[in-house]
Amino acid sequence: MSPVRPGEVDPVKGLSLDPDVFLEQEARREKVLRMQDKIRPGRTTPIAIRFDQFTLKRLKALAALRNTGYQTLLKEFVVERLYEEEKREGIIES
Repeated sequence: MSPVRPGEVDPVKGLSLDPDVFLEQEARREKVLRMQDKIRPGRTTPIAIRFDQFTLKRLKALAALRNTGYQTLLKEFVVERLYEEEKREGIIES
């Protein structure tokens, strides 16, 4: 088998980098992420979610009544429901 050239993926190892180089780069990434968390706590991850128009209009109307954004309201709903489901499953104690 011929040696793997830089930038190519070794099908046996599945990595194009030496494992030590990979781990060093991963450690640097983790350090940067920890720094970002200290600078900008509460960082969120954008996701895509699809709603039918009727549900989206209802959500936006309710958010307007509460003087908040509909995405903020949606996050609150998910967090509240997640907490209730975790209690029900015994993942957390109430």
